[in-house]
Amino acid sequence: MNAKFLACICCCFVVAMISTAAFAQTTVTNFEQSMAAGSGQSGAVTIVAVVGQAMPLGEGSSEQVILSGGFFYTLPPSSNQPPSITHTPSTPQLQGQPIVIRASISDDKTGVQATLNYRRGGVANFSQLPMMPIAGANNYETTIPSGDATSRGVDYYIVAIDMDGVQVRKPDAGGSFYSMQIQVTSEAKPTAQPGAGNGEQTAYRLISVPLQMDNNPSATTVLEKIFGPYDDTKWRLFGLDPNASQNLSEKEKVYTEFRSGGDLSPGKSLFLISRDGKTISIGAAKSVRTDPEFQIPLQKGHNLIATPFNFDTPKNKLRLQSGGTIDLQTYRGNWVVENNNLSPWEGYYLPVVNEDVLLVNPNFSSSAAPATAEKTVSGEWKIRILAQCGEAADTYNFAGVSAAGEGGWDGNDLVEAPPIGDYVSLYFPHAEWGKFFERYREDIRSIAEPNQRWRFAVETNIINKIVTLRFEGLQDMAGDHEIFLVDEAMQYKQNLRENGTYQYQPRRLESATDFTLIAGKADFVAAQTANAQGIPNDFVLEQNFPNPFWSAATSRFVADAAPRGAGNPETAIRFGLPKMSVVTIRIIDLNGREIATVLDRVELPAGLHQRIWNGRDDQGRAVASGIYFYQLQVGNFMTTKKLTLMR
Repeated sequence: MNAKFLACICCCFVVAMISTAAFAQTTVTNFEQSMAAGSGQSGAVTIVAVVGQAMPLGEGSSEQVILSGGFFYTLPPSSNQPPSITHTPSTPQLQGQPIVIRASISDDKTGVQATLNYRRGGVANFSQLPMMPIAGANNYETTIPSGDATSRGVDYYIVAIDMDGVQVRKPDAGGSFYSMQIQVTSEAKPTAQPGAGNGEQTAYRLISVPLQMDNNPSATTVLEKIFGPYDDTKWRLFGLDPNASQNLSEKEKVYTEFRSGGDLSPGKSLFLISRDGKTISIGAAKSVRTDPEFQIPLQKGHNLIATPFNFDTPKNKLRLQSGGTIDLQTYRGNWVVENNNLSPWEGYYLPVVNEDVLLVNPNFSSSAAPATAEKTVSGEWKIRILAQCGEAADTYNFAGVSAAGEGGWDGNDLVEAPPIGDYVSLYFPHAEWGKFFERYREDIRSIAEPNQRWRFAVETNIINKIVTLRFEGLQDMAGDHEIFLVDEAMQYKQNLRENGTYQYQPRRLESATDFTLIAGKADFVAAQTANAQGIPNDFVLEQNFPNPFWSAATSRFVADAAPRGAGNPETAIRFGLPKMSVVTIRIIDLNGREIATVLDRVELPAGLHQRIWNGRDDQGRAVASGIYFYQLQVGNFMTTKKLTLMR
């Protein structure tokens, strides 16, 4: 009897049900059905009714017909077993080759449909392929195209649906999938390592390998095949010293050199510098599994990490086991903050205050916490300070006030990354906070206090170059606030609203130059800067210092360069300008001959300035010990002072 037919026919028989309180019985009868329009279909149907008890709509047992409300209803069969899938995940497959996926799928009925859902690693959505029956009971298979067998790896799962619409997936956990590793014979970084010929400070790069190399060779073993035997005049390799100084006061203690060894297993990165730019490549390797989160152990302090997968990994797919803040920077000639994606073959700096684990989730179809837009509260502001010296730069430094800021340390205060090579580093020193790190690139205070002063230092190992400081975002401050910079060594103050750029030439003997940034109401700023001099009223040439001055040497192309101070002589010449001027400073011997030009018709803003003479003539030759004169000329103004050089 057709169930659909029974569901829509009208009853042509009257069943009398006698109800009494003391008697109930079951009546079983056979009957013939017909359509209301007169057409019918014969057949015997068993009707079960309980006399004396009303039957609710839809109530009944399997394989029975229910008489209720003038219509008959039938219920579906009592049981249906879901399909069963048996599948053994594939071993690593070869890159660029078709991948055959097989499974055994059985059901208590015929007509099962099976599909393979697959994607390349690092892709959010799955593509579908039908799985077709093949020779042998319950065997199904399909083929993933060769173009999808890449070093990114392959994710997949299998779905079977029977004729009643019951669906089963393998693996059965919701959202889970199998990860297939892809074996490659070789792989190369898409971009070449920059060479050091055009400027050493831009040649360092953090490198990594986003694949699991066969036999897990050391980093130097891999790189020697590209750059030749280890030679620190041609290429050098550095990693973080586990016992590195956390306050970065001694740069040579932060990094250790790997003349042999070095770890470039997935998730690790190292610093490389080379004379000649070449492409990093590896031999036999396979993709890293993508079905579990990848775990990267982190040491307390500085860490150099990388994505272990050969595809871009969004930052929001990372989490610290401790739940802490992830503050990532990468190195492209200078430290750059990374807020978006971790790129394969690159490396990243990650500081943590305690031992931790970084978890990298490669499942892009899983939900991730959306990035929350920064809300600006009235009165909040943030100034960006950029430091430049030659080709080296330090550009991610901020001072400001925020509703979330506090008077001391809080989560807005981010750590300064350790410098490498020829560098300039700007940082806020805070040993008094008693935290694991002492140098910070951000110092955000409470908005509750409108008057603030920040101490910061600028350090560089680049000699005979001008350091330029630029201050951006001043327009975000309240209009009635003033902001001044004080050069502590020169006791010179500059109104940053009038001039947001400051330049100076540091002495090599000084490990760092100290500054104070003062912002707030006019009376507060005036009191804080009372002892510093501003723009002079007249042209001024001060006595050089030290005087007399003497000699020392430096070394280049090394991450652990010799300490500042041993080598060539140098002396600082300070001068003041009441207005923007074109300046010339010459060095003259006792015979009146010009032997060196410190500044040659250079336009400088009003203020106090400092330049360094290194005891050499214009041809770079060291001059003899003796008495010399230095002369300042600005237009028709000229003044001269005496200095002494000792070797």
